[in-house]
Amino acid sequence: MAAFIELAHDEDCAIISPIGAALLDYTVGGRPVVVGMDAFDGAVLAPWPNRIAEGRYDFDGVSHRLPITEPARGTALHGLVATAEWDIAECAEASVTLRTDIEPSRGYPFRLSLIVSYTLDEGEIRIAAHSRNRGSGPAPFGFGFHPWIHPGAATVDEAQLAIAAQTCFSVDDRLIPVDEKHFDTASLIPADHDQDEASCLACKDFRALRTLGDTVLDDAFGSPGRDTAGWAWARIKGADDRTVVIGMDSGFRAWQVCTGDELAPDRRRTAIAIEPMACPPNAFATGLQYDVLEPQAELGLEWSIALR
Repeated sequence: MAAFIELAHDEDCAIISPIGAALLDYTVGGRPVVVGMDAFDGAVLAPWPNRIAEGRYDFDGVSHRLPITEPARGTALHGLVATAEWDIAECAEASVTLRTDIEPSRGYPFRLSLIVSYTLDEGEIRIAAHSRNRGSGPAPFGFGFHPWIHPGAATVDEAQLAIAAQTCFSVDDRLIPVDEKHFDTASLIPADHDQDEASCLACKDFRALRTLGDTVLDDAFGSPGRDTAGWAWARIKGADDRTVVIGMDSGFRAWQVCTGDELAPDRRRTAIAIEPMACPPNAFATGLQYDVLEPQAELGLEWSIALR
């Protein structure tokens, strides 16, 4: 089994696994920030994040069928590299760079190279992701990441969440989006819906910091609100009054937020996944909001996690 990589900077430390180039653990001055939950712990999700319904999509005039990796829901889940062993390209005390290649396979007949770097700074870990199309034709692509954030309490119920997003995706029983609902900018209540639907969606409106309570989330959020540099931000404020801040640059188009309600009883709702995604769920199938890499083209993205 691949050995873990331990990074350190002053009183901050992180553990990276070559399996999935995953951020397994991150602490700041002894305070947990990222924790393991036995469910895609911190893994890189590529060449697509989240789900593709029935593994089916059309691209460049050709129909493709990916293997079903989430049989209960009949979906192709979280790409091709989350369980692959990545190579360590560079490693220093406070940083590491890992790389892997995607070779043509059933449902994804494209050839890419991926590089992901983790760098510790004071109270912050920065992640840079890079992809290159090594093939002779265009390739559909989307990056995603799956960190589980410690809520600063025994459960997520006591934590407060704020997420910069103007929309929420309504999903079917397979967690595949069927519609994208816009929140009402004036009232923080979704507009143009009947009372029952509006009430349901209002529970998922976390544009302003508020307590999670018993809210169940395994939802994608779109149209991220951005600062002048193009970054979008999500925050988890714990009962200890410390706030974990997750940032993603303009290359990311959506968030996925999961309160872990389907995990084993001893893990259920003990952390919250805040997942930066370059495309929303099922993007390959809908043909919307994913990147297309032309031959030899490159794509670079950045995101970060900090404790304030």
